[in-house]
Amino acid sequence: MSLRLYLDAAATQARRSLTYRVDFWVEAAVVFFVSLGVAWSLWNAVFDATGAERIAGFDRRGMVLYVVTVLLAAKLVRGADLGDAAVSSDVFEGGLTRYLLYPASYRGLKYAEHVGGLVPSVLQLVLFGVPFLLLLATPDAPVSPASLAMGVVSLAVANLLCWLLLFPVHCVAFWAEGVWTLVLAVRFVGDLLGGVMIPLGAFPAWTRPWHEALPFRHLYAEPVETLLGRRDPAAWAGDLAAALGWCVALSLLGQVLFTVGRRRYAGPGI
Repeated sequence: MSLRLYLDAAATQARRSLTYRVDFWVEAAVVFFVSLGVAWSLWNAVFDATGAERIAGFDRRGMVLYVVTVLLAAKLVRGADLGDAAVSSDVFEGGLTRYLLYPASYRGLKYAEHVGGLVPSVLQLVLFGVPFLLLLATPDAPVSPASLAMGVVSLAVANLLCWLLLFPVHCVAFWAEGVWTLVLAVRFVGDLLGGVMIPLGAFPAWTRPWHEALPFRHLYAEPVETLLGRRDPAAWAGDLAAALGWCVALSLLGQVLFTVGRRRYAGPGI
Protein backbone atom coordinates (compact mmCIF):
# COMPACT_ATOMS: atom_id res chain seq x y z
CA MET A 1 0.00 0.00 0.00
CA SER A 2 1.46 3.32 -1.08
CA LEU A 3 0.86 6.65 0.62
CA ARG A 4 0.95 8.20 -2.84
CA LEU A 5 -2.26 6.38 -3.74
CA TYR A 6 -4.14 7.98 -0.82
CA LEU A 7 -2.70 11.40 -1.63
CA ASP A 8 -3.75 11.05 -5.27
CA ALA A 9 -7.27 10.08 -4.19
CA ALA A 10 -7.49 13.13 -1.94
CA ALA A 11 -6.09 15.45 -4.63
CA THR A 12 -8.51 14.16 -7.26
CA GLN A 13 -11.49 14.73 -4.97
CA ALA A 14 -10.20 18.19 -4.07
CA ARG A 15 -10.04 19.18 -7.75
CA ARG A 16 -13.56 17.88 -8.29
CA SER A 17 -14.89 19.85 -5.33
CA LEU A 18 -13.42 23.08 -6.75
CA THR A 19 -14.58 22.55 -10.33
CA TYR A 20 -17.34 25.18 -10.16
CA ARG A 21 -15.44 28.12 -8.71
CA VAL A 22 -18.15 30.76 -9.13
CA ASP A 23 -20.61 28.55 -7.27
CA PHE A 24 -18.01 28.06 -4.54
CA TRP A 25 -17.50 31.79 -3.94
CA VAL A 26 -21.20 32.62 -4.14
CA GLU A 27 -22.12 29.78 -1.79
CA ALA A 28 -19.29 30.65 0.61
CA ALA A 29 -20.21 34.33 0.87
CA VAL A 30 -23.97 33.78 1.03
CA VAL A 31 -23.74 31.08 3.69
CA PHE A 32 -21.44 33.16 5.87
CA PHE A 33 -23.32 36.45 5.72
CA VAL A 34 -26.76 34.84 5.92
CA SER A 35 -25.60 32.80 8.94
CA LEU A 36 -24.23 35.96 10.54
CA GLY A 37 -27.46 37.90 9.91
CA VAL A 38 -29.72 35.13 11.18
CA ALA A 39 -27.59 34.52 14.29
CA TRP A 40 -27.47 38.24 15.10
CA SER A 41 -31.23 38.74 14.67
CA LEU A 42 -32.26 35.55 16.44
CA TRP A 43 -30.08 35.84 19.51
CA ASN A 44 -30.67 39.57 19.90
CA ALA A 45 -34.39 38.75 19.99
CA VAL A 46 -33.78 36.01 22.57
CA PHE A 47 -31.70 38.31 24.78
CA ASP A 48 -34.30 41.09 24.48
CA ALA A 49 -37.20 38.73 25.27
CA THR A 50 -35.53 37.16 28.30
CA GLY A 51 -33.84 40.28 29.59
CA ALA A 52 -30.79 38.18 30.39
CA GLU A 53 -27.27 39.54 30.22
CA ARG A 54 -25.80 36.08 29.60
CA ILE A 55 -27.20 32.85 28.17
CA ALA A 56 -25.33 29.54 28.40
CA GLY A 57 -22.27 31.45 29.55
CA PHE A 58 -22.23 33.88 26.60
CA ASP A 59 -23.13 37.54 26.27
CA ARG A 60 -24.75 38.76 23.04
CA ARG A 61 -21.55 39.23 21.10
CA GLY A 62 -20.09 35.98 22.35
CA MET A 63 -23.23 34.05 21.42
CA VAL A 64 -23.20 35.36 17.84
CA LEU A 65 -19.51 34.52 17.62
CA TYR A 66 -20.18 30.97 18.85
CA VAL A 67 -23.14 30.34 16.52
CA VAL A 68 -21.40 31.52 13.34
CA THR A 69 -18.19 29.69 14.24
CA VAL A 70 -19.98 26.43 14.98
CA LEU A 71 -21.87 26.61 11.67
CA LEU A 72 -18.63 27.07 9.73
CA ALA A 73 -16.85 24.39 11.76
CA ALA A 74 -19.73 21.95 11.31
CA LYS A 75 -19.30 22.05 7.54
CA LEU A 76 -15.67 21.15 8.01
CA VAL A 77 -16.41 18.37 10.49
CA ARG A 78 -19.24 16.77 8.52
CA GLY A 79 -17.86 17.07 5.02
CA ALA A 80 -20.07 15.96 2.13
CA ASP A 81 -20.60 12.27 2.84
CA LEU A 82 -24.22 12.40 1.66
CA GLY A 83 -23.12 12.58 -1.97
CA ASP A 84 -22.11 10.05 -4.59
CA ALA A 85 -18.87 9.31 -2.74
CA ALA A 86 -20.77 7.88 0.25
CA VAL A 87 -19.96 4.33 1.27
CA SER A 88 -23.58 3.21 0.94
CA SER A 89 -23.66 4.53 -2.65
CA ASP A 90 -20.77 2.21 -3.50
CA VAL A 91 -22.74 -0.74 -2.12
CA PHE A 92 -26.02 0.19 -3.81
CA GLU A 93 -24.48 1.02 -7.21
CA GLY A 94 -21.80 -1.67 -7.30
CA GLY A 95 -18.93 0.82 -7.12
CA LEU A 96 -17.40 -1.10 -4.22
CA THR A 97 -16.10 -3.70 -6.67
CA ARG A 98 -13.37 -1.51 -8.13
CA TYR A 99 -12.16 -0.49 -4.68
CA LEU A 100 -11.80 -4.13 -3.66
CA LEU A 101 -9.38 -4.57 -6.57
CA TYR A 102 -7.15 -1.71 -5.47
CA PRO A 103 -3.95 -2.54 -3.54
CA ALA A 104 -5.09 -0.33 -0.67
CA SER A 105 -7.53 -0.21 2.20
CA TYR A 106 -11.08 0.64 1.15
CA ARG A 107 -11.68 2.68 4.27
CA GLY A 108 -8.37 4.48 3.78
CA LEU A 109 -9.24 5.44 0.21
CA LYS A 110 -12.73 6.60 1.13
CA TYR A 111 -11.42 8.74 3.95
CA ALA A 112 -8.77 10.19 1.64
CA GLU A 113 -11.54 11.15 -0.81
CA HIS A 114 -13.52 12.58 2.10
CA VAL A 115 -10.55 14.72 3.18
CA GLY A 116 -10.00 15.92 -0.38
CA GLY A 117 -13.62 17.03 -0.54
CA LEU A 118 -13.10 19.23 2.52
CA VAL A 119 -11.04 21.81 0.62
CA PRO A 120 -13.98 24.21 0.04
CA SER A 121 -14.95 24.07 3.72
CA VAL A 122 -11.35 24.67 4.80
CA LEU A 123 -11.08 27.70 2.52
CA GLN A 124 -14.37 29.09 3.82
CA LEU A 125 -13.29 28.68 7.43
CA VAL A 126 -9.93 30.35 6.78
CA LEU A 127 -11.25 33.21 4.63
CA PHE A 128 -14.33 34.03 6.68
CA GLY A 129 -14.08 32.33 10.04
CA VAL A 130 -10.58 33.25 11.21
CA PRO A 131 -10.88 37.03 10.54
CA PHE A 132 -14.33 36.93 12.14
CA LEU A 133 -12.92 35.21 15.22
CA LEU A 134 -10.09 37.69 15.61
CA LEU A 135 -12.27 40.78 15.04
CA LEU A 136 -15.03 39.75 17.45
CA ALA A 137 -12.87 38.22 20.17
CA THR A 138 -14.32 39.10 23.58
CA PRO A 139 -13.53 38.32 27.22
CA ASP A 140 -16.00 35.44 26.76
CA ALA A 141 -13.98 34.26 23.75
CA PRO A 142 -10.30 35.18 24.24
CA VAL A 143 -9.10 33.90 20.87
CA SER A 144 -5.34 33.49 20.66
CA PRO A 145 -2.79 31.75 18.41
CA ALA A 146 -2.62 28.93 20.98
CA SER A 147 -6.40 28.44 21.01
CA LEU A 148 -6.47 28.47 17.22
CA ALA A 149 -3.72 25.83 17.07
CA MET A 150 -5.48 23.58 19.60
CA GLY A 151 -8.77 24.16 17.81
CA VAL A 152 -7.32 23.05 14.47
CA VAL A 153 -6.17 19.77 16.05
CA SER A 154 -9.59 19.30 17.65
CA LEU A 155 -11.33 19.92 14.31
CA ALA A 156 -9.12 17.35 12.58
CA VAL A 157 -9.96 14.72 15.21
CA ALA A 158 -13.65 15.72 15.12
CA ASN A 159 -13.71 15.23 11.35
CA LEU A 160 -12.25 11.75 11.72
CA LEU A 161 -14.68 10.96 14.54
CA CYS A 162 -17.66 12.12 12.48
CA TRP A 163 -16.60 9.98 9.52
CA LEU A 164 -16.03 6.94 11.72
CA LEU A 165 -19.40 7.53 13.39
CA LEU A 166 -21.21 7.47 10.05
CA PHE A 167 -19.23 4.60 8.49
CA PRO A 168 -21.05 1.84 10.46
CA VAL A 169 -24.36 3.48 9.55
CA HIS A 170 -23.44 3.34 5.86
CA CYS A 171 -22.51 -0.33 6.29
CA VAL A 172 -26.18 -1.03 7.00
CA ALA A 173 -26.51 -0.80 3.19
CA PHE A 174 -25.25 -4.40 3.01
CA TRP A 175 -28.48 -5.50 4.68
CA ALA A 176 -31.08 -2.77 4.07
CA GLU A 177 -31.95 0.09 1.71
CA GLY A 178 -33.09 2.68 4.26
CA VAL A 179 -29.61 4.04 4.97
CA TRP A 180 -30.18 7.70 4.12
CA THR A 181 -32.82 8.01 6.83
CA LEU A 182 -30.40 6.59 9.38
CA VAL A 183 -27.58 8.88 8.25
CA LEU A 184 -29.79 11.95 8.49
CA ALA A 185 -31.07 10.83 11.89
CA VAL A 186 -27.52 10.44 13.22
CA ARG A 187 -26.58 13.85 11.84
CA PHE A 188 -29.65 15.47 13.39
CA VAL A 189 -28.89 13.95 16.79
CA GLY A 190 -25.25 14.99 16.38
CA ASP A 191 -26.24 18.58 15.61
CA LEU A 192 -28.63 18.71 18.56
CA LEU A 193 -26.42 17.07 21.18
CA GLY A 194 -23.17 18.39 19.71
CA GLY A 195 -23.97 22.06 20.21
CA VAL A 196 -24.79 23.15 16.64
CA MET A 197 -28.44 24.02 17.20
CA ILE A 198 -27.93 25.52 20.66
CA PRO A 199 -24.88 25.71 22.95
CA LEU A 200 -24.58 22.79 25.32
CA GLY A 201 -24.66 25.18 28.28
CA ALA A 202 -28.30 25.97 27.45
CA PHE A 203 -29.39 22.37 28.12
CA PRO A 204 -30.84 21.47 31.55
CA ALA A 205 -28.33 20.33 34.14
CA TRP A 206 -29.78 16.79 34.23
CA THR A 207 -28.70 16.24 30.60
CA ARG A 208 -25.01 16.82 31.29
CA PRO A 209 -24.22 13.16 32.14
CA TRP A 210 -25.64 12.22 28.73
CA HIS A 211 -23.44 14.76 27.00
CA GLU A 212 -20.44 13.41 28.86
CA ALA A 213 -21.27 9.79 27.98
CA LEU A 214 -21.97 10.31 24.27
CA PRO A 215 -19.45 11.26 21.55
CA PHE A 216 -21.39 14.13 20.00
CA ARG A 217 -19.91 16.93 22.14
CA HIS A 218 -16.50 16.06 20.67
CA LEU A 219 -17.78 16.83 17.17
CA TYR A 220 -18.70 20.50 17.40
CA ALA A 221 -18.99 22.10 20.84
CA GLU A 222 -15.55 21.22 22.14
CA PRO A 223 -13.57 22.15 19.00
CA VAL A 224 -15.41 25.47 18.72
CA GLU A 225 -15.01 26.30 22.41
CA THR A 226 -11.31 25.50 22.00
CA LEU A 227 -11.06 27.85 19.01
CA LEU A 228 -12.75 30.54 21.08
CA GLY A 229 -10.20 30.14 23.86
CA ARG A 230 -12.75 28.82 26.37
CA ARG A 231 -10.86 25.60 27.20
CA ASP A 232 -7.53 25.42 28.98
CA PRO A 233 -4.80 23.03 27.71
CA ALA A 234 -5.52 20.41 30.40
CA ALA A 235 -9.23 20.23 29.57
CA TRP A 236 -8.41 20.22 25.86
CA ALA A 237 -6.01 17.30 26.25
CA GLY A 238 -8.61 15.32 28.18
CA ASP A 239 -11.28 16.00 25.56
CA LEU A 240 -8.89 15.05 22.78
CA ALA A 241 -8.01 11.75 24.48
CA ALA A 242 -11.72 10.93 24.90
CA ALA A 243 -12.41 11.75 21.25
CA LEU A 244 -9.55 9.54 20.10
CA GLY A 245 -10.90 6.74 22.30
CA TRP A 246 -14.24 7.02 20.51
CA CYS A 247 -12.40 6.96 17.17
CA VAL A 248 -10.76 3.65 18.09
CA ALA A 249 -14.03 2.09 19.26
CA LEU A 250 -15.99 3.23 16.19
CA SER A 251 -13.19 2.15 13.87
CA LEU A 252 -13.32 -1.37 15.28
CA LEU A 253 -17.12 -1.44 14.98
CA GLY A 254 -16.97 -0.22 11.38
CA GLN A 255 -14.32 -2.78 10.46
CA VAL A 256 -16.41 -5.63 11.88
CA LEU A 257 -19.58 -4.51 10.07
CA PHE A 258 -17.72 -3.96 6.80
CA THR A 259 -15.99 -7.35 6.96
CA VAL A 260 -19.24 -9.18 7.68
CA GLY A 261 -21.24 -7.17 5.15
CA ARG A 262 -18.69 -7.63 2.38
CA ARG A 263 -19.37 -11.35 2.46
CA ARG A 264 -22.94 -10.57 1.35
CA TYR A 265 -21.85 -8.20 -1.42
CA ALA A 266 -22.55 -9.58 -4.90
CA GLY A 267 -21.09 -6.76 -7.01
CA PRO A 268 -23.74 -5.63 -9.51
CA GLY A 269 -25.42 -3.11 -7.23
CA ILE A 270 -29.14 -2.55 -6.87
